[in-house]
Order: sequence, then structure tokens, then C-alpha cells
Amino acid sequence: MSGPYYKTNELARLVGVSKNTLIRWEEEGLIPPPMRDGRGWRVWSKDALEKIIEVKKSKDFKKPSGNNARTVVHIIGYGNQGSVWAKNLRDSGVSVNVLLRLGSRSIKSVVNDGFEVMSIEQGLKQANKNSVFCLMIPDEDHKAFFKEYEKIIDDSFVFVFAHGFSVAFDDVKTKAKTILLAPKSIAKLIRHNYLDHTATPVVYSTSSNEETALAKDLSAKLGFGPMIKSSFKEETISDLFTEQVIMCGGVPSLIIEAFELLKSKGISEEIAVQECLFELSYILEVIKEKGIAGMYNAISPVAASGGYKVFSDIEDGGSLKDIFKRSFADIDNKKFINYFNKTKRDDILKYIKKKAHNFDSALKKEVLK
Repeated sequence: MSGPYYKTNELARLVGVSKNTLIRWEEEGLIPPPMRDGRGWRVWSKDALEKIIEVKKSKDFKKPSGNNARTVVHIIGYGNQGSVWAKNLRDSGVSVNVLLRLGSRSIKSVVNDGFEVMSIEQGLKQANKNSVFCLMIPDEDHKAFFKEYEKIIDDSFVFVFAHGFSVAFDDVKTKAKTILLAPKSIAKLIRHNYLDHTATPVVYSTSSNEETALAKDLSAKLGFGPMIKSSFKEETISDLFTEQVIMCGGVPSLIIEAFELLKSKGISEEIAVQECLFELSYILEVIKEKGIAGMYNAISPVAASGGYKVFSDIEDGGSLKDIFKRSFADIDNKKFINYFNKTKRDDILKYIKKKAHNFDSALKKEVLK
């Protein structure tokens, strides 16, 4: 390649920003992507330099506060959650290091993303009163982690958990202070929300005012909010239950059962997928906006009547397979029309409003936060 070309450190010095800032601008698509030299390292052209200078002039950057300058967050593990937490914290001006085991397959990704990497033992031994450790390795590995490093970790350490499972259910024991910051979203959306200036709700648990202040500070830097006070046990039970019963059990089961039944009755796969999945996503948006009773009030009388019948059948303890088959048959042979003509919309709305009262009230409080 012919020059002039600049390495990332050289370019950062010329522009007057940090190396991490350049990498963040690259990730956000604000500046031209770099080229790579024979070793795979980033190199930048003169045209890229001029564009980056323009970007710098056009942006109003917030300088890190004194607290940011003192606090160093160590991200232990660099999977989906770890990488997102590291990027969000870095982009909020926090000093971030990533701690990995020697030979970890994630080292290359960490370096490419512009973070400093050190071994877990080295990072733990360098800890001081301003160090915070975010444990982003799999929950089932937490117990072994604390056993392995129990001679290094003492009561001056602060560990942040993204899920309460290991503390509440796997009997993790540690001398360190423990903080729970459990975001209610998948990692990809946490990053998307951060870049879109949209907060991600988070459940937290702390044991002192000092820990609460730290949790609130980290949440703000991570793009989390509102913060919902809880405990490690409550967060774990509610997360596992809804994960198993609704998100990963109930809903997929309902989708598959409905899809297979429609397909067996001669409905095309294209229509079945549309109805079973995408229509579901639309109705969830209505529920988020209006609540369940509000959703029933917004849909057609036919949909409300049919939904009310299935709702009642499920409450009576009927088999889902039987309910699905009977519902399809009633629609196919037009028997459903007789039921529809006998039901009154006001009675349906009154029933649903009563059943959904607690949920809709809680949802309204959440929306108003």
C-alpha cells in the first residue's frame, strides 16, 4: 500500500481523541472503515483522517467525570453479555479492562474491539478500592471461579452479577460484596437500546447504601432503567419461571401446536407462519400499549368472542391440544357463529377486565415510571 497511512494510535493522537473513541465511531458507522495491513492491524488513509476530524468538530463530547476516571471496571468473560457491557461502559467514559483465561478464544475479539486484556489472576491481584468486577462467565461456572480464586478475593472486592442464579440456587460463597444488575433483555437489544438512547429495564439487589450508589452509577453508564429493587432469589425465580413457562416453553409450544394444526388442515406454511408468529408480535405491541383489557377493547368483536371462549376453556383446565382442535373445528364448520351471536361484547370485556386487573394495573405503573 502507498501512503500516507496511519496506525490507530497515530491517528488518535493527531485527531486528539482516544483509540477507544475511534473504534466506537467505526462501530457506529460514523467514520470510514479502516483498511488492514499484512498483520491484520487497522490502518487509516489521509481521506479517513480528514473525515474523522470533521466528525470530531461536529460532535459535543461529554468528558468523563472524576468518578469515572477513578473507577475501573473489569469484565470477566467476553460472551454476548460481557462484550455488550464492556462496550456500553467504555462508550460512557468508564475505564474498562477485560479479564480472560490464558489461551481464551475470545482474546482476538477483545483486542479487535479495542480493549485491554489481562489474565483473570492478574486482574484480581491488581485490584484496589476503586475496582469493580462484572462476572460475565456462565452461571454454572461461578462456584468453581470463586473456589479457584478464594485466596485472592477478600471482603474489599465488589462483584456484579447479571443474573441471580448462582448466588440464589447454586450456593455460591464469597467474601466479596455482591451486587445484582440483571437486565431484562437479551444482549443484542441492550446494545441496540444504548446506541438508540433507549433504556433497558434492570432488576437490582444491594446490601448497603454504598452498593446502591454504585449500582445506580453503573446502571446509568450501561444504559439501564428503570431500576427495579429485588433480591437474588426473587429475580432468579421470576426469571426462570417466565423463561420456562412463557418465553421458552408456553409461547413456542403454542406457536408450534397452532402451526402444525393449520398445516395439517391444508393451510399453507406461508400463511401459518404469518398468523402464528408475526400476528402474535403485533398483538403483543398492543398489549404493551393498552394492557390486556385494552387489547380486547381494541380488537374486532369476532376476535374478542373467540379469544374469550379459548380463555375460558383454558381456565377450566382443558387440554390445549383438545382446545385447539375444537376451536378449529368450530370455525371450519361455522359452528363458532352460533357462539358469537350468543355472546355480548360488554360481558366479554367485563370478564377480561376483571381477570386482567392486577396485570394491567402493574403494567400501567411500569409505563408511567
